Amino acid sequence: MITGMQLSPDGSYLLTNGMNCKLCIWDMRPYAPQNRCVKVTEGHQRNFEKNLLRCSWSPDGSKVTAGSSDRMVYIWDTTSRRILYKLPGHTGSINECVFHPSEPIVGSCSSDKQIYLGEI
Repeated sequence: MITGMQLSPDGSYLLTNGMNCKLCIWDMRPYAPQNRCVKVTEGHQRNFEKNLLRCSWSPDGSKVTAGSSDRMVYIWDTTSRRILYKLPGHTGSINECVFHPSEPIVGSCSSDKQIYLGEI
């Protein structure tokens, strides 16, 4: 089951976050290969809460972020698919995280009813 999705800044790719703890990047361009899932990242977690954990792209499309049940904000490099950052601070599941449009800042909100800004 998909719990979050967002189009890339150029509209060519779709990022999805699934209940299987995987972020998938899908090729949305016309005439793309039949298997449109071009990249998969892993690392974030889910727990018994089964919250809807959102995902988002950085403004330049080089990074993606997603919430996690382990109280961390995860940020991946879209080329290498490696985790670049795990940002702590929340005491509950991270439900949504977004990149600032022009600064190296990530905003996150959690089940702990807090909103945090983190510099990357």
